[in-house]
Amino acid sequence: MKMPTIAFGQEKLSRFGEAVHNEWLITNGVGGYASSTVFGINTRKYHGLLVAALHPPGDRTVCVSKLDEDVYVGDDVYRLGANEFNDAIYPQGYKFLKAFSIAPFPMYVYGFDGFEVKKKVFMPKNKNAISIIYKVSNQKDSEAKLKIYPILTCRYFHSVKNRLKNPLCFSQNSNSEGVDVAFEHPEVTIVCRSTDGEFKEKINWVEHLFYRMEAARGEASNDDCFQPGYFEVQVPANEEKEFAVSFAVDPESQTARKILAAVDSKIEDVNTSLNQELTQQSNILEKFYSLRPEVSASDWLNWILLAADSFIVENSFGGKAVIAGYHWFEPWGRDTFISLPGLMLVTGRFNDAKETLQNYIQYCQNGLIPNFIGDKTGEPAYNTVDATLWYVNSVFQYLKYTGDFAFVQKNLWENLQAIIEYHERGTFFGIGLDYDGLLMHGSRLTWMDAAVGGKEITPRTGKAVEIQAL
Repeated sequence: MKMPTIAFGQEKLSRFGEAVHNEWLITNGVGGYASSTVFGINTRKYHGLLVAALHPPGDRTVCVSKLDEDVYVGDDVYRLGANEFNDAIYPQGYKFLKAFSIAPFPMYVYGFDGFEVKKKVFMPKNKNAISIIYKVSNQKDSEAKLKIYPILTCRYFHSVKNRLKNPLCFSQNSNSEGVDVAFEHPEVTIVCRSTDGEFKEKINWVEHLFYRMEAARGEASNDDCFQPGYFEVQVPANEEKEFAVSFAVDPESQTARKILAAVDSKIEDVNTSLNQELTQQSNILEKFYSLRPEVSASDWLNWILLAADSFIVENSFGGKAVIAGYHWFEPWGRDTFISLPGLMLVTGRFNDAKETLQNYIQYCQNGLIPNFIGDKTGEPAYNTVDATLWYVNSVFQYLKYTGDFAFVQKNLWENLQAIIEYHERGTFFGIGLDYDGLLMHGSRLTWMDAAVGGKEITPRTGKAVEIQAL
């Protein structure tokens, strides 16, 4: 099935102030993602070419910030990269950008003076890895060379780095094929290889990167990253060349190398991985339309179906998890069961729904479903009144779509009865039926749970209206 496409031509890209706010995001099925803007300028601390989920689907860590490229043709140098600093954007490679599209993976097309660079980004499923495929066309009568600079870091995605105050502690080992960078805090190894060219070590710091969206939110907005060196690829006169630069990340260096070996050894292997991902995306669409033959295929619906898939991820504690929102949210009980009918039942992913329902019910305690399960510890937190009620509704919706009473009776029914009984007689956080049959609860237990300095912004102790509706 044909993939949906969003495209930006030169006319749209020429309006920098508007276009820079257009972002893209792709995911890897274990909580990690890649994300940036149509210009390749990172405007958030959450942007990065590889944001790895070290304890899937959580503990997201920005490992590869981006790639910048320089093209050398004779005495001329064309810098394709673009980074924003406090007082400038340098280089201004976005001026060479002729087109950007996502279908469903992002592709940048740069062109100048008889030279074209196509750059496609994709993530293999269920791996903390990323591949960037380059197709380079040199229509000049002289040889050219392309230098590709990885910009790396290793930080929790809610934070930024200042190399003087909270330095990146790392060691690197490189040869002509690529580079391995081992970080101390957290213990992570980034492995980088190219299917063509030669890696040359030359450490260079990129300081005071500015993230305009974080500045607008009043968040920390300056960041320090570094370049371990660069790949140099020769492009003969009047020839085309295709190659890929790939990264893999893992707390264990040997595992990181194994992940990369499965993705990137030859350009043919990388293209095979890309085609597998495209086939998987196509299968998602075909399955839906075979399940719903009365529905006409359309780009807008295809995008929704593919987006739905990106929220359903593997859970290191078993079963499936639902990401509450990109870029920064992790799995939450409330959001999981609000969205489960749309993500899993409408789309016919009934096994995923069963796994999710089973995964959460095993944590049921005193009649409550957890609102959050720690990504590193696996410890549940129960501080919500509505997650449990949304859970019961999801079971009801599952039965409506499947009629699978046997599954519910065998795996869920006992705990569902306990939920009712505990809510009748009262449980944690002041949750329980009042004399009038309405459900009472303590403060900061609904979706309006924000607080500043420990003080609630919207106190809602009592009988919130949507809780009674549930």
